[in-house]
Amino acid sequence: MITGTYASLLGLLLIILSLRIIALRGMPALRWFAFGNLGEESLQRAIRGHGNLIEYAPIFLILMLVAEIGGLKEATLYSYGSVFLVARLMHGLCFGFLKHSAVLRIGGTTLTLGSILGIAVLVLMRYAA
Repeated sequence: MITGTYASLLGLLLIILSLRIIALRGMPALRWFAFGNLGEESLQRAIRGHGNLIEYAPIFLILMLVAEIGGLKEATLYSYGSVFLVARLMHGLCFGFLKHSAVLRIGGTTLTLGSILGIAVLVLMRYAA
């Protein structure tokens, strides 16, 4: 199941972003993962990167599963899944680990919304017809 692969990969990204927050909150065992710590600003950005993944991933995965069950071609599913995963990696890196990166932030947001829009339209076309 293709959706399961992307759900697993996004789950791993969620764990990484979670560990970053824990590290920035000062857990001694994860001190090494708090590099580039700018205090409260870094923590708030990491929290938003984590939260943003949690906000967008469920709807994408639901749409992807509906598309997969509905018989959307594997290549199309892999394409949308890969774009969404790259988008979330870009956005997560920007917010979780960097002070600022317009390319990663705008690119990640654009690819995220584009992949959700694209797969939503495909599902809608499939089931509205």
